[in-house]
Amino acid sequence: MGSTKGEIEFAKRRALNIFDHWNDVTGFVKKFTGYYYEIQSCIEDAVECGIQMGVGVHKKLDSEEAPEEIEEKPVNSI
Repeated sequence: MGSTKGEIEFAKRRALNIFDHWNDVTGFVKKFTGYYYEIQSCIEDAVECGIQMGVGVHKKLDSEEAPEEIEEKPVNSI
C-alpha cells in the first residue's frame, strides 16, 4: 500500500486510543461488548481507507465484500 506495516498499525492504535478516550468520557458503549468491537473494526477500516487515499491506491477491504464473497478466515484476537 505504500506505507509500512508498522506505520499502519501505529495509525490504527492511535485511532483506537482516540476512540477509547472519547468513549471513556461519553460512556457511549460498554467496553468489551459486541458493539464495542464492531466500532473498533469500523475505525480500523477507516484508517485503512485513509491510508489508501493518501498513497493513491484503492483496494477493496474485506468488510466491503458481500457476505457470500467472504471466504472463511480464522478470527484474529485483538
